[in-house]
Amino acid sequence: MNVTEKVPHTIDRLKELLKRLSLLYLDNAKLIAAEKLTLLVSAGVMLLVSLVLGIFGLAFLSGACIELLALMLPVWACYLILGGVFLLMIVVVAMLKTRLIVNPISRFISRLVYDDHK
Repeated sequence: MNVTEKVPHTIDRLKELLKRLSLLYLDNAKLIAAEKLTLLVSAGVMLLVSLVLGIFGLAFLSGACIELLALMLPVWACYLILGGVFLLMIVVVAMLKTRLIVNPISRFISRLVYDDHK
């Protein structure tokens, strides 16, 4: 085989290798996207389940606190006290929104997107 016959063969082989490399990169991107989407959806489901169970737990805890306070105070005062506690908790969460809500979500998303491979 002389040089003039090797050049087309080399170019064809280079095309095949570049095509295979691009398909491998595409498969890698699909797998990474599937992994990140799985992590994101599982975190969302975990948050939803935790919220539902937390709401039920808070409802039962509130009922127990009202019953406990009703031993010493009128029932209407117990409901007012517990309502005030919940309003106070809403104010605290609203004031600490960045620390309690925004920062953890942004850290999670940035770890998901900018995954450093060590």
